[in-house]
Amino acid sequence: MRRSVTLSLSLLGLFDALYLLYTYTSPSRPMVCIGTGCDAVRASAYSTLAGVPMPAFGVLGYVLVSIVIITESLFSARVARLARHAILGMTGFGFLFSLYLEYLQAFVIHAYCAWCVTSGVVMSALFVLAIVNLRSGPQPEPEMQLARVRRLFAVCVAGVLVGVPVFYLLARHGEVAPAAPQATAVDLQTRLVRPGSHEAGDPKAPLTVVEFGDFECPVCGRGEAAAREIRTRYERQIRFVFRQFPLERIHPLAQKAAEASECAADQGKFWEMVEKTYSRQDELGIQGLERDARELGVDRSRFSRCLSSGAMAGRVRQDVEDGRALGVRATPTFFIGQQRVEGVLTAAQFSQLIAEHLPSAEVAAPGNVEPDPRPAAVAPKSAATKKLVSPNPLKSRTATAKSAPGSGKASAEALRSSVGLPDAALGGSLGGWPGTAQPGTLGGLASGGAACSEADAAKQQPTLIDTQELRHLLTNNVTPLFVDVRPAGDYAAGSIPGAINLPADEIGRRWSTLPKDRTILLFESGRSSGDICAASRAAGRTLLEYGFPFSQVKVYQDGLAGWERAGMRK
Repeated sequence: MRRSVTLSLSLLGLFDALYLLYTYTSPSRPMVCIGTGCDAVRASAYSTLAGVPMPAFGVLGYVLVSIVIITESLFSARVARLARHAILGMTGFGFLFSLYLEYLQAFVIHAYCAWCVTSGVVMSALFVLAIVNLRSGPQPEPEMQLARVRRLFAVCVAGVLVGVPVFYLLARHGEVAPAAPQATAVDLQTRLVRPGSHEAGDPKAPLTVVEFGDFECPVCGRGEAAAREIRTRYERQIRFVFRQFPLERIHPLAQKAAEASECAADQGKFWEMVEKTYSRQDELGIQGLERDARELGVDRSRFSRCLSSGAMAGRVRQDVEDGRALGVRATPTFFIGQQRVEGVLTAAQFSQLIAEHLPSAEVAAPGNVEPDPRPAAVAPKSAATKKLVSPNPLKSRTATAKSAPGSGKASAEALRSSVGLPDAALGGSLGGWPGTAQPGTLGGLASGGAACSEADAAKQQPTLIDTQELRHLLTNNVTPLFVDVRPAGDYAAGSIPGAINLPADEIGRRWSTLPKDRTILLFESGRSSGDICAASRAAGRTLLEYGFPFSQVKVYQDGLAGWERAGMRK
């Protein structure tokens, strides 16, 4: 009976490992997972070993254990004893390795994959049974041995009959959903802004700007300064609305951070909490959120009760449901009027888009907002386009849109040229809704800036290395090309000696300038490289999708801060 139980557990572990291997090697399909950590674990640097997906080793181990279990019942007593010791050795190794993997999930990745935990539990049970089976008596009579073999065969048949349809259902359930249908006029009217949504600016303004954001998303954090500037600069011309859109599958702390902002809003401190939370994205645990609230001067006990009770979870969930109904799939996503724009926007790009939707008389002077210096993703500018980047780009922009024949299409072309936004970064024509906004490049990087989505976790990920691994790389006579993916201004303020600057949002159009026959080390400040949406990791995904060898694309996750802290030298 113990052998039947052992084989059943082994087949369960094999099923688990096969499903993990399927999802690891089928990046177009998300994992079916209880909880929020599966994709985070899959996207981590520990998901592969020597370039081989980790589940492949699990498949091999469970297959070997299953074969040896059956072998024990087929051959002589001497072979059976060897088989039992072999099972003990394999499951013992598997048990220790499972402990190591659980340690990584708990203390390094800070996320748990239910499938990985299940595999660890199964391997632990197999190890215990292997110890018990060492005490098995002498080889049974042939009749009993035959009965044992029949039971094991029945277990295998049952495993196939149950496992195949369950695997099929899991694979179907995990397929990527089709693109969301275009939002209806009713959805735009009722879901874009809800009564009680958080607003800044003039509630009677002729233009409403809505942001769907995720507090743990580093991309949103990078774009918050520009959004805050726009809220201040156009406070009399626009109504700015913030809606919650935590990407829980890749940002397990985002949900509670969103709830914390709602709890702060309950005491009149929403926008202050937004600014605090974005400025401390690496400290979004409960203690960090409570510290932020305390610094804002809210009632501590009232805030703590609100946060711990989950009283605001329903409100956050409503925002997410509205966002999905409106076609939101990534953060940040903005609606300028009814025009959807996905990805980070600079202040200049924001201004240009606001000019697109406001009459010239309604648009404030841009002050010190300069045109976006980044190269456009289109052909060289025409004479009409050059007018758009004059000292007052907003006035020129509006005048061109009004004077040109077929101004709807012409204005869209001009705006894309002047601010560097390709068609794909904007939801349809700029004259109005609809259209489906998609990332502007393969790596999920629109020209206007990166966008963070759960689909990013399903893509092939570049290898992450830390400072110790970088030291080892450099001592092995490897001369990597250091690529600083931060904006040009940050690079100019200081970088790793010899590094070139290729901002992450330009990788999609300048990837061909990088060599494919050399190890490339992408890095940024070091603050957020552990996040799936970090600029360095997004840039690495882009290079991999453009055919760069997996073994030669790496992300130095400690970044400039880690380099300086370690006193590294090339």
